[in-house]
Amino acid sequence: MYLTGSYRHNLDAKSRVTLPASFRKQFEEQLCLVPVGSAIYGFTPQSHQEWVASFFPNGFDPRNRKDDKLRRALASKTVTLDLDSAGRVALGKLADGSLERCGISREVVIVGNIDHLEIWDASRYDQEMEELDEDLDGLMFNG
Repeated sequence: MYLTGSYRHNLDAKSRVTLPASFRKQFEEQLCLVPVGSAIYGFTPQSHQEWVASFFPNGFDPRNRKDDKLRRALASKTVTLDLDSAGRVALGKLADGSLERCGISREVVIVGNIDHLEIWDASRYDQEMEELDEDLDGLMFNG
């Protein structure tokens, strides 16, 4: 999977958003959505498993309370949804309040972030990109 680019879309009345065609090809039928900070991350089921496993570099230990708590939190906040025949995903099926916590209302930006996609409120995304543009040289060459 290799997702890049940013695409502006509007949520419809049922809080569905159409994925860009290039993204739909890589997600096939299912998408795992997780609210993270100010965005909703989207993974294939396999890449979601890899992402969760990345939090446990020494392996998951169910006897370790921190491991168990983190894994439970990641699993409980994740919703696995089917893409419909038009390539839409129903964001309204996320846990109660997830869209509001991410500030997502109508206009969104769907961003490719290499191994996953991110769905941002458009105005919040624009603000993040404005800050990034100011810091990009420093991040690339002085980091």
